[in-house]
Amino acid sequence: MDYTEKTVSLKNGKTCVIRRPEAADAERVLRYQKETSGETPYLVVGPEDIGLTVEEQAERIQRWNASSKRLRLMAEMDGEFAGVAIVYGSGVQSRVLHRCSVDITLYQKFCGMGIGTALLREILTAAKAAGYEQAELEVVSTNAPAVGLYRKLGFEDVGTMPRALKYQDGTYADFLLMVRTL
Repeated sequence: MDYTEKTVSLKNGKTCVIRRPEAADAERVLRYQKETSGETPYLVVGPEDIGLTVEEQAERIQRWNASSKRLRLMAEMDGEFAGVAIVYGSGVQSRVLHRCSVDITLYQKFCGMGIGTALLREILTAAKAAGYEQAELEVVSTNAPAVGLYRKLGFEDVGTMPRALKYQDGTYADFLLMVRTL
């Protein structure tokens, strides 16, 4: 998908840069994935699941950047990596080509500043421009800030997937399934 780097104003008066990661960002992306997956119980991936090498991550970034149907954006504030949003197709079958899935994560210290809102708006705009008609996501039902963000940007609750995540201590988390027309 096409994307041109943008600088956006945040609600705290600061700015943040939203851009595609490049192969040279691979080490930072891996570190980000390991650190954010350890910060919160709300992600499907745990730190133990991050197994790519820097080289493999660089190749993955290049594949994503070459795709017309996938996009990964990263946000930086004051030169620090703050968050990532991605969009990708829901399948390759002709009857689902109008649907896409979106994901977003932020370092905890950058939550509440408007970075998530900016990233999600950029991803949804790019998804619509790429021809997607519907965006979908799954969010841990108890993640109130994320659920609030998604609802604010027009996502609607369409169901719940019970026991969607199982943690190492044997407890579970449900997913709230949300959809937005683009």
